[in-house]
Amino acid sequence: MRVRALIPAAALALTLAACTDPSGSTDGDQSPGATEASSQCETGALPTITDGTLTVGTSVPYEPWYVGEDPATGEGFESALVYAVAEELGYSVDDVVWEEVTFEQIVAPSIKPFDFAAYQTTITEERAEVVDFSSPYLTTAQGVVVDELGDYADAAALADFEGARVGVTAGQTSMPISEAAWGDAVELVPYDDAGQAMQAMTNGQIDAMVMDVNQAMAASTVYFPDSDVIGTLPEEGDPSQLGFVLDRDSELTSCVSAAVEALEEDGTIAELSSEWLGTEGIPELG
Repeated sequence: MRVRALIPAAALALTLAACTDPSGSTDGDQSPGATEASSQCETGALPTITDGTLTVGTSVPYEPWYVGEDPATGEGFESALVYAVAEELGYSVDDVVWEEVTFEQIVAPSIKPFDFAAYQTTITEERAEVVDFSSPYLTTAQGVVVDELGDYADAAALADFEGARVGVTAGQTSMPISEAAWGDAVELVPYDDAGQAMQAMTNGQIDAMVMDVNQAMAASTVYFPDSDVIGTLPEEGDPSQLGFVLDRDSELTSCVSAAVEALEEDGTIAELSSEWLGTEGIPELG
């Protein structure tokens, strides 16, 4: 994984997160509704907050999603993906404006100060009741991080963690997925953010940490080099997917979704994932 800059471990606040289908098609005969949607997505026709500008919301930048403290560098998976989506929608680099928001603002049922937000937000049915999601741009999993010199450094299965104290981020998907995977076999210890939990593991207060596997790789590579990502947790049902967040019933949802799907189809998302995320080959713990 490419690492070009370091940022404080405190920036490791974990914000993980029925996608909205794009409407219409550009192939063959179109219904009036499809024609209208296609026209709406033409360059210069998008109903953005500011004419001619694409406003993107995000919170505290951290790797591997963003490199450095400025999300506008184009470095990091989500920063690079946002500019690829912008280009697909007909916006130049200079037409993209970043708006700093909290994760709570992103997922809350309120009018947004952005056209769409890019901050590792997991698509869930509960969130989809109050906000729109684009088509998913990444399928992810929850990674298990241990101290390389700790008692669980050689763990290779869920059963190996029986009796362990495992850190999770409160109110986020690592908690219910960990509960489903381990049940009462481990003690789950909630933390406000992943950085606090990783520090607690370093201090010997917990035995392992669960977080998004992409973030886990960055944490073990950049911030906590004495830790190791030993595997991912199994999930019941559909796997976790990340999507861009928009206002509920936003006119832009179908356009952003169409851009994401085009980038998926032409291999751009796979290339960005290979460049910025280092999760290939990590096993699922059984």
